[in-house]
Amino acid sequence: MPTSGEARPDPKARTLARGPRRYRRKVASPKQWQAIIAAKQGPCRACPPPHGNGSGFGVVEFHHIVSRQDGGDDVADNIIPLGRSCHERVTRRVESACRNLVESLSDKEYAYMVARGGEGYPERAYGVRYER
Repeated sequence: MPTSGEARPDPKARTLARGPRRYRRKVASPKQWQAIIAAKQGPCRACPPPHGNGSGFGVVEFHHIVSRQDGGDDVADNIIPLGRSCHERVTRRVESACRNLVESLSDKEYAYMVARGGEGYPERAYGVRYER
């Protein structure tokens, strides 16, 4: 840093140029969450048919298909209902639960997953090789 001469601040263009913009994921407000929950309330997607809606526990949790750390948004196409025990099994990447989850995705949910995570996302995130 020069110590002689006139002191000049950095030009505004240089100060504001922070490189390429990072993607900011969409975070749902409490009101938007209520709408997503109302739209997605249903049987567990990881239980084998017939869906036990949480294997009799009656508690449904909501799972991000594309995880938040991978850039998944809080939107209806990225949220699915899972029973508490199935949600834990999917988090631990138990193959049968993950395969049931991926195979149960609707076309819109699958399209969102591929658009956000890429074609190989089911294998990277869930350890299941799957293509439509």
